[in-house]
Amino acid sequence: MAVSTRTEYALRALIEIPAKGSVSAHSICERQQLPKKYIEHLLSALKKAGLITSSSGSRGGYTLARPADQISLWDIMEAVDDHTQVSECEMDKQFCLGEDCPFKPVFLDLAAKQRQLFRKYSLAGIAKSMSKEKK
Repeated sequence: MAVSTRTEYALRALIEIPAKGSVSAHSICERQQLPKKYIEHLLSALKKAGLITSSSGSRGGYTLARPADQISLWDIMEAVDDHTQVSECEMDKQFCLGEDCPFKPVFLDLAAKQRQLFRKYSLAGIAKSMSKEKK
């Protein structure tokens, strides 16, 4: 199961933010080879969601707003508005059967289980697994 590009790039940016200290958007983009405008947009969304903070000046940059083990994959997906993997029943679709749809309970259950799964993965855990893969 893949996540959207928004989530992948947000994860790659967050992995570059040290537990202590700050990092510039330019540094993140350079290290991860990501487009700066796109990353600035994602960093803005992550900041708005309260996952990171920023400060200006020569020693400014982005810092995590809380410990990496307290930031879940779901938090990141929510921040960048990525709900591509969540199989919610969408009542506003053209061919929706409405409240009587026999599939609605199934889709709602799947969506709840997906959210639960995404919440199990923390930024710290993802970073740790990535560092193991590089070795």
